[in-house]
Amino acid sequence: MDGDLDKRDFAQTLARGLACLEALAGMDAPAGCSRIATAMGVSRAAARRILLTLKHLGYVSEERGLYASAPKVLSLGRSMLSRTALWSAAAPAVVRIADHVNEPCSISVLDGLDIVFVCRDATRRIFTSRLETGDRLPAHCSASGKVLLSALPEAEFDRRIGGGDLPRRGSGSITDPRQLRKALAQIRQIGFALAVDEMEDGTLAIAVPLMDRDRRVVAAMSCASHRSRATVDDLRTAILPVLRSAADDVEGIIADYQDRGWIVAAGR
Repeated sequence: MDGDLDKRDFAQTLARGLACLEALAGMDAPAGCSRIATAMGVSRAAARRILLTLKHLGYVSEERGLYASAPKVLSLGRSMLSRTALWSAAAPAVVRIADHVNEPCSISVLDGLDIVFVCRDATRRIFTSRLETGDRLPAHCSASGKVLLSALPEAEFDRRIGGGDLPRRGSGSITDPRQLRKALAQIRQIGFALAVDEMEDGTLAIAVPLMDRDRRVVAAMSCASHRSRATVDDLRTAILPVLRSAADDVEGIIADYQDRGWIVAAGR
C-alpha cells in the first residue's frame, strides 16, 4: 500500500477486485477459482465471491467453472487512451519519424517500474514479440524508461527501485541500482538515452524526453533498431536529430492541450 494513503481510506474490496482482473489478464487461458485465488494471494472462497461479482457486472466470463476476462474489461483501458486524445494528436508525428528512418517509433509514459506505450507505429518490428499501444516494458532496460526514470526526484527513484538488483532482460541490462543511478545522471546531462542489448540482445534504441509547458517530463519518444541494420553512431547522428525535431512538434501539441485546460499526467 502507498505510504501516503491512510488505512482507513483504503478500500480492500476494490483492491481485491482489481487484483482479480490483473490476475486474469496475466493468464494465457481460462482458469479455475483455485488457481486465481493463488495468483491473488487470497482464499478460494474470497476469490469466488469476487469472480461472481465481476461476472455479474460483465467484466468476467465463466464456462464450466473456468473464468476469463470478458470483452467489457477492454473498455477500461481503451476509454482512458481515447480520452487522452493528446496522444492521438501526436500519432502523425510518430508515423512520420517511423517512415523517415524506417524503424519503429513510440511514445511512452511511466507506470511504476514499467513504461506503457501510449502511441506507437505498429508496422515495424524489432523485438521477438510485436508491441502495441497499451503494452508495457521494464523501464530500467529501455531507452524511454531511462529517460523517464531520470526525471524522477531522487527520493522517488529510491522508493520505486529499492535496494535489490533489477531483472535482466538482455546482456546489456543494468541490474545494479547504483549503476542505474549513474547512467540516469548522465542522461540528465546529455538530454537523451540509449539502450544497447538491454531489452533484448541485438536491439538498439534511443529516446528523448517530452516536456509540458512547465518543463516537466511527461513522456518519452523513442526509435529502435537492430544491430543488423544500424549502429549506435547511426542512432546518434541520423536518428537523434529527427527525434528531437519531432519532439519539438509533439511538445507544441502538449502545450496546446494544456492551454485548452487538459491535465497532462506525467505517469505514476
